Amino acid sequence: MYIPLAKQIQETDKIMTEEYAYPSLLLMETAGRASSEVILNFYPDTHKFLILCGPGNNGGDGMVVARYLHKAGRIVKILFALDPHQYKGDSSIQYQIIKKSGIPYFIYDSTFASEIYQHVSDTIIIDALLGTGTKEVKEPINTIINQFRTIPNAVISIDLPSGLNPDTGFFSFPPLKCELTIALQLPKVCHYVTPAANFCGEVRVVDIGIYQHIIEKLDIQYQLITKTLLQTWYKPRLRDTHKGDYGHVYLAGGSKGKAGAIALATRACIECGAGLSTAFIPSAAACAFHRRNLEGMSISYGMGSVAYLNEPSADVFASYLADKSVVAIGPGLGNNSETQAFIAKVLPLIKNSGLPLILDADAINIIADHPELWEHIPHNTIFTPHPGEMSRLLKVADIQSKRLEYTLQFAKEKNVIIVLKGAGTIVATPDGKVYINGTGNPGMATAGSGDVLTGVIAGFVAQGYSLKQAAIMGVAFHAKSGDIVANLYGIEGVSASKIMRYIGPAIQEIIYNRKPFIQHRDEI
Repeated sequence: MYIPLAKQIQETDKIMTEEYAYPSLLLMETAGRASSEVILNFYPDTHKFLILCGPGNNGGDGMVVARYLHKAGRIVKILFALDPHQYKGDSSIQYQIIKKSGIPYFIYDSTFASEIYQHVSDTIIIDALLGTGTKEVKEPINTIINQFRTIPNAVISIDLPSGLNPDTGFFSFPPLKCELTIALQLPKVCHYVTPAANFCGEVRVVDIGIYQHIIEKLDIQYQLITKTLLQTWYKPRLRDTHKGDYGHVYLAGGSKGKAGAIALATRACIECGAGLSTAFIPSAAACAFHRRNLEGMSISYGMGSVAYLNEPSADVFASYLADKSVVAIGPGLGNNSETQAFIAKVLPLIKNSGLPLILDADAINIIADHPELWEHIPHNTIFTPHPGEMSRLLKVADIQSKRLEYTLQFAKEKNVIIVLKGAGTIVATPDGKVYINGTGNPGMATAGSGDVLTGVIAGFVAQGYSLKQAAIMGVAFHAKSGDIVANLYGIEGVSASKIMRYIGPAIQEIIYNRKPFIQHRDEI
């Protein structure tokens, strides 16, 4: 599903009304009707609604919502931000209809603050003050938002919480925190990128009638990762296959005290369906690696005192490349002179092998510190940084302020695939596309979660998916697994090993549209 910018939304409206003679009033009517249906389904037992209507089209949408909720037997009141006689265009027409509908309405003034509690008892607030075309929150709307911020009522937003910039994760004025946001026709960037996404609650998308072929002509760069996309790519297994048909992942990492990271990544490959996975690890990590890793194999380098992979180990690592499907480097690796020498030696060898490559954790940090290594990184290599690692790669202190723009630019410049982790994980590709994930939860901010993601992505590459597909599928199934774990154990009970174990159920739920039978699994 596409995620357009505000100017692209405006362009679709213009094409519909000017080139196809589609009445803009009908788009507004459809938007309001569809939104009211979502509201009635989401809050079937709520009978009182107060709708805040601004002077633009978003306010017009709110007035349509008011009519349909009123028609459904709900008690509805409208608060106009300005004198509605000043409203123009379709919003003015909607006001003329409201005047004859019997729906009570008020016009905001300075005395409303003292009367607010008379109007909101057992009432849900619907925010239809500002839409995607607003660049600045002005009086009296900013005062209205501040006043309603002081009450505990549930809030629904039409299209986006008023005050958010639709194209970024930031805002100039804090909006009302919503339980539900009803996105019109398509989701917006602010619905999935924090901190803006923290105000949106659950996002439901409704079709308002814009033709799909118009949307597809706009070269929209951003897309939401959806079930439909994943189901389109998924390859069902044939009965007469064997482990060799599903690839062999070859990982490098681990160090003294950090064997768990490479162990998690190695087993995650198997949990998502790879046929085989082998980790190349320093000998000091070998015992810990195998303590709870039954399926993953290992090649241990050196005697028991070798704490890190080093330059001599690179040739040994490369001697096992021949029968592998994909290489992943980084989990638990460490960043010091020894591992830096290993990375410098091994990257040209991997590039010459032609194998696809995934880089994570300290492998990324080493490349950030040694930019001369870029010449040895194959095109379409997958990088899986968290924001701190991405900041080091870009030499930018705060990448979150322009999270999508920075990542996309870097992916295009370096001809690599970037998986930028965090709330609303994004996958940016060299062809100028960004895929945004809308699932996952804060419990996934836990040690080892990224190592599991690296293993899952590598596992999908091994099974024959393209690097782009594997990155997107890995992100989606990893996040869904985290949500399953949170439902079972609570947000605080989410851990990397649990996320790893529920990858299979996550695939079943997304691909086959059914919730698998799940019970607590306490074994490692």
